[in-house]
Amino acid sequence: MTNSSPSLRQQQRNKFRAIRNNLSANEKQQASAAISRHLATFFAQQRTPNQQPQKLTRIAAYLNSANEASLDVWIAEAWQHSQKQIFVPVVEEEQGQMGFYRYAKNTQTVLGHYNLRTLAQPEASEHIAAADLDCVLLPLLAFDKYGTRLGMGGGYYDRFFSSEVDRPYLLGVCFDAQQSIEPLEKSHWDVALDAVITESGFTEFNHAD
Repeated sequence: MTNSSPSLRQQQRNKFRAIRNNLSANEKQQASAAISRHLATFFAQQRTPNQQPQKLTRIAAYLNSANEASLDVWIAEAWQHSQKQIFVPVVEEEQGQMGFYRYAKNTQTVLGHYNLRTLAQPEASEHIAAADLDCVLLPLLAFDKYGTRLGMGGGYYDRFFSSEVDRPYLLGVCFDAQQSIEPLEKSHWDVALDAVITESGFTEFNHAD
């Protein structure tokens, strides 16, 4: 584990934000379609790798920005399975925190914090604690072969999943181009990914060492 340098971390963010943003709309659309297929396969197995079979029913997803991998197709398919419950993040600005709320087919959304889609009335939806989630699909700017996640810099995910007790399975979602060949800097508060899904498929990380 290394100490994080704000200047280097920001340089890394700028680099991978540019790489991601420079992907064409068609490239992102095709990659997102492939990611949705891989996610369908992953959840059809009803288990996380190297674990006993279990029902992955309470799933945290995200509502993507224009440059992020889209989960919209997968979410629409998940709604067809009555046993799956989808939750999405809502930034609670006054507390500087993030919470997850139920996202159903008839749930209304608006543009909110950071100009991202969010629930119009989160207080009307079911709220869920981190320990009650089975799996989390996380957006990111970059990842490396060790499962280090480089986020946007707000630290919301790291704070929400800071407790290792009953932490759900953390599955990063992004494009192939967002993989860093060089190791990313990691701070002690950074929460590592268990796995990542890109258009090329599924990769799990070994944190046993």
